[in-house]
Amino acid sequence: MVLVLLGGLTAMAQLKEKATARELRELVNPGNKVFVIFDDKTGDIDEKAQFIVEFLTQDARWKVVESLKEADFVLYVEGHSGRSEHSITTKTYYMTPTIRRKDGTDVWTGETVYDWASLANGFKAVKSVSWRLVQSLKKGLSKELGEDRILLTV
Repeated sequence: MVLVLLGGLTAMAQLKEKATARELRELVNPGNKVFVIFDDKTGDIDEKAQFIVEFLTQDARWKVVESLKEADFVLYVEGHSGRSEHSITTKTYYMTPTIRRKDGTDVWTGETVYDWASLANGFKAVKSVSWRLVQSLKKGLSKELGEDRILLTV
């Protein structure tokens, strides 16, 4: 009896995971509309979502909209800054993307990316970390949805 119950719970969990992957794929389909919410936890990122929206618009995978009502999904980005071992002279900026339903519930969270002002990024750390965020978001979603596999033909 216990084994049957455990088997049933495992099957339900697997179905839920598959439904979430299916839902994620439907939410982030190319051509869908995204509303970006930027949550600045430290309050010192002046640009907020400016560069994120710029890079998403250039990518043209999704249409960035200005209201939640128009959106198919939400890209919630949590950002903060602080000192790190990478750069003791300048702040390091961190951003984490989360795909959310319009009701605010999370569907998927990507990796946290970071950067700091340096010659390599023209001393524009927020712009650089925003670009990294969009690149990481695309790569993370492709991996999560199984679209990053390489197909070999013989």
